[in-house]
Amino acid sequence: MPDVLTDDGLSTRLEEALGARYRLNRLVARSDYRVLYAATDRVLHRAVSVRVNVFTTTEARTWFLREAEALARLDHPAIRHVYDVGTRDDLAWRIGNWIEGEGLDLAMRRGPRPIPQVHVLARGVLGALEHAHSRGVIVRRILPSSVIVGPTGRGTLTDLRHSSHTIAAIPASERSTGVAYMAPEVRDGQPGDPASDVYTAGAILYLALTAQEPAEDQERITPPTQLRPSIPRLFDRLLARALQTDPARRYHTAWEMYEDFTSDAGEVASQAIFIGPPEGAQALESDAAWEKRLRRALGDDYELLDKLGRGGFGRVYRVRDLHLERVVALKVLDSTLTAEPEAVERFRREAQLAARLRHPHVVDIFDIGGRYGLIWYTMELIEGPNLAQQVERHGPMAPDEVMQLLREGLAALADAHRLGMVHRDIKPENMLLDPHDGLKITDFGLALALRGDGRFGGATSRSGTPQFASPEQLLGEKVDQRTDLYSLAAVAVFSLLGRPPFTGRTPHEILARQTTDDLPPLLDERPAIGPALAAVLARALRADPEARFASADEFLQALAYEAQPLQAAEGRSWTDAAARWLRPGTRSPRPRRGS
Repeated sequence: MPDVLTDDGLSTRLEEALGARYRLNRLVARSDYRVLYAATDRVLHRAVSVRVNVFTTTEARTWFLREAEALARLDHPAIRHVYDVGTRDDLAWRIGNWIEGEGLDLAMRRGPRPIPQVHVLARGVLGALEHAHSRGVIVRRILPSSVIVGPTGRGTLTDLRHSSHTIAAIPASERSTGVAYMAPEVRDGQPGDPASDVYTAGAILYLALTAQEPAEDQERITPPTQLRPSIPRLFDRLLARALQTDPARRYHTAWEMYEDFTSDAGEVASQAIFIGPPEGAQALESDAAWEKRLRRALGDDYELLDKLGRGGFGRVYRVRDLHLERVVALKVLDSTLTAEPEAVERFRREAQLAARLRHPHVVDIFDIGGRYGLIWYTMELIEGPNLAQQVERHGPMAPDEVMQLLREGLAALADAHRLGMVHRDIKPENMLLDPHDGLKITDFGLALALRGDGRFGGATSRSGTPQFASPEQLLGEKVDQRTDLYSLAAVAVFSLLGRPPFTGRTPHEILARQTTDDLPPLLDERPAIGPALAAVLARALRADPEARFASADEFLQALAYEAQPLQAAEGRSWTDAAARWLRPGTRSPRPRRGS
């Protein structure tokens, strides 16, 4: 064992050796092989680190100085910088940048790292390794204790003692530790190559994600998602390749691994906070290219799981929120709707207002964001069909089911209208059926925000015709809460008959039928509806807004006092039907989230 410096008088001797340039502030850490001080550069007025070699033998000092040479060759933000080195008698030291943070080994005592911070760590470590390789340095081993992680997850490599640049200077008595973080060929004494560093990077990321060291035997390594289901599936693929025993089966370079990682996770490390119009036309972009751009745009915030559907406002995906580790729905708005800055600003305002609406029958909005010319918002995920799919799958609903639907819808609209919000796009595709919580209305405010007051008042539907819009909306006139009540009544008729109350090939044809107040003969087609419910719906669908119910509360009162409880002869409750949708073996193609 080499002779070792004692603590007696070490700080005093070091300050004398450093001279007036540096002031030692405090002893930060001591290990078996070196001491670390926090210090101040009095000339440049900056914080620095002073690392002291504790071994006094010539070979140990040579090894220490050789490592300093390796660090001085490199200039990367994720690798400790060396500003100067010095020796005096049996002392040897180096001056480097001060890094705020803690060792990854200490951070892991609190459990697995937050997934977005592992993304940041992966980019930094792989970028640092690629830089080292371009300077002819193979790192060969990265210990958790030698990675300093900051509050954002950024990691800095601080130890090159076992790098290719120091191999010749490593004392014969040195016994390597941390073999779980060394590639098999490096454990066997080989110098290693870039693929060896891919292995050590994979081992560090495996630890950060799972709080477990990877098994030395590749066959015994458990896929990360089996240990922590919220880990993006990307890491199963990435680490399975990086931790191959055979170097030829790994990524050949750190850059190749970095590119595979960023192709899914993106290159952006910050949260998605930019909201703005698209950066350019992507009309000719293929679905595969568009989805790849979306994956990169979501970056460290969300993992794209699968597509749920596409509607008039954009595409909807099931995603995992990597910060809160929960699954949510994410709607990416169609770029044609956000081409104008005014529309983007309206969307922001409407989304902020919609986020204030908290009601058990309204889909909660969680967040809005954008990047790479894409704009999205996230909302609670409803594991059930929308009303259009439900009717298509099971046929018209029983009258008592429609009564329940109306009560829940009107309760939600009453709250929204009190906040000054008018939905403007109530239709079956925007009414989601949760098998446990009942009706959930989605897309509050989007019709106004994204389509404005243009032709036909921004009314839309999946078929491209505004079959559920009020006459005043189709005429482009000013609308208020009564237009939502009209649309909800039209949805109720659709639920009872399996078709909208007024149909036509164009908005003009629909408008012409609406103005006659000539409803389909509800009682002739479905006698179980009863005259009371038929009368309530007829009033709600009057062409003149003044003849309709003035508010959602008035509509609700009419249901309570004019329509008697109905006993339907056919069908089960729509919540039962929605639950059957989700049972194995009975589910149609995955329900789509309409807009």
